[in-house]
Amino acid sequence: MVVPLLASKDKIVRYRSTQLLAHLVNSLDSIDDEVFRLVRTGLLKRIRDKEATVRVQAVLGLARLVGDESEGGLEDSSAALLEKLLDILQNDATADVRKTLLINLPLIPTTLPYLLERARDLDAATRRALYSRLLPTLGDFRHLSLSMREKLLRWGLRDRDENVRKATGKLFYERWIEDCAGNKPSAEGNTMGQISAPNTSALLELLERIDAVNSGMEGGVAHEAMRAFWEGRPDYREEIVFDEDFWQGLTAESAFLARSFNDFCRVENESKYGSLADDKMPEVTALAYFLGKYSGALLAKLKQASASGENEEETMELEFVVEQLLQIALTLDYSDEVGRRKMFALLRENLAIPELPELCTKLHVEVLRSVCGPEAAGESEFCSVVLEAVAEVHDAIATEDSFVSARSELSDDGSSRASRDRSMTPASDVPFDKEKAKAKVLREIMINMKCLHIAQCMLQNVEGNLQQNMHLVTMLNNLVVPAVRSHEAPIRERGLECLGLCCLLDKVGF
Repeated sequence: MVVPLLASKDKIVRYRSTQLLAHLVNSLDSIDDEVFRLVRTGLLKRIRDKEATVRVQAVLGLARLVGDESEGGLEDSSAALLEKLLDILQNDATADVRKTLLINLPLIPTTLPYLLERARDLDAATRRALYSRLLPTLGDFRHLSLSMREKLLRWGLRDRDENVRKATGKLFYERWIEDCAGNKPSAEGNTMGQISAPNTSALLELLERIDAVNSGMEGGVAHEAMRAFWEGRPDYREEIVFDEDFWQGLTAESAFLARSFNDFCRVENESKYGSLADDKMPEVTALAYFLGKYSGALLAKLKQASASGENEEETMELEFVVEQLLQIALTLDYSDEVGRRKMFALLRENLAIPELPELCTKLHVEVLRSVCGPEAAGESEFCSVVLEAVAEVHDAIATEDSFVSARSELSDDGSSRASRDRSMTPASDVPFDKEKAKAKVLREIMINMKCLHIAQCMLQNVEGNLQQNMHLVTMLNNLVVPAVRSHEAPIRERGLECLGLCCLLDKVGF
């Protein structure tokens, strides 16, 4: 019998006997119960062997026995054996032991969380085995939770090992897209011969399944995933169509799809596929039209949401769509004067709207800087237009008090004027409404914060000297300095950020 040899003092004997039993167990369709228990007991004693090669063979045999026990109905002993193997999977010091268990343990709900956490294993080969061998055979990825899909993509695509990153990208653009297209993997997990024709609907579903609205934010994992997708699927690159219907019915997923394609062609790969983007993406005039359409819809939703407190999800989706269009606009060529003027007018108009979200505001300023051109005259025009927008936003404060008199109380003239107005109005005619006054003060703070945010975005996109630009000097004296002296902490904090940016633009003066 081979089992007694498992306890031999010679490591070679222990290794060969354990290897023989592992091969036998994996080759037999059935085994006598008494022999089964004997083999299981003998192999269990070897999972703590000091020799890693012996432990590898022991867990190889026991992993098969777990599957047999699960089918045979020996639930208590199976659970105990599985618990021991999962402990080995988590804590064994040798990577080969962990990798062997990863590949050979049965894919059941009990083991799945332990197997998936090997994506953070110390050993690169084990991590690669998870993405290249286990996950392709797992079945439909949509059965995984959204958070687990996002974690697997993030861990794999940002892995320090290049082979793990490639395996993750291949899983995304070969297996997961096929799940959305309706193709099933083979028993061996091989997808060769099953690659379906480009399917835009499947790709949009794939983006929805990885939550493009959140993972598509700046720094999100969806950017790396789509970069790998466009790189690995040239058929999709060539066949994708962005027609009129596509742009008229943008969703969060389709907007991100267009943005990722545009970035891949124009920003990455040293503009290697720039001509492809020129053929498929809209020109400046058309993009300005679509940007105006969706930004108008966003502002309407924001006003509706502020009045009713509903439609938050729709508002977030529209905001995301506008952000993606602005990201595309950042990469366009504005040599076409007609398109440039249309985009310029749209950005100028939107920038003066107080309700525009902060990230959209930041992108509007960045695109406006690109539209104005890189030369000094363009920078001067850029500053002038942005400060005009700041003035219009500030005029939205429904009060006769200025920024200084209302919030910082620094203007004697403003204070005396307010005192005169109060003395001319009998108290009995206008009763004091505490809630209305509180809402009014809050509105002033929000508007002033908005003005400072626009100014901050402008300062982040200016390179010239502060003293040589009268627009910036005026803004510093009339907006930034009063904000720094404000009694409101949020205004003071943002004012200090703007002051720091002004210092960087005028190092000699400060």
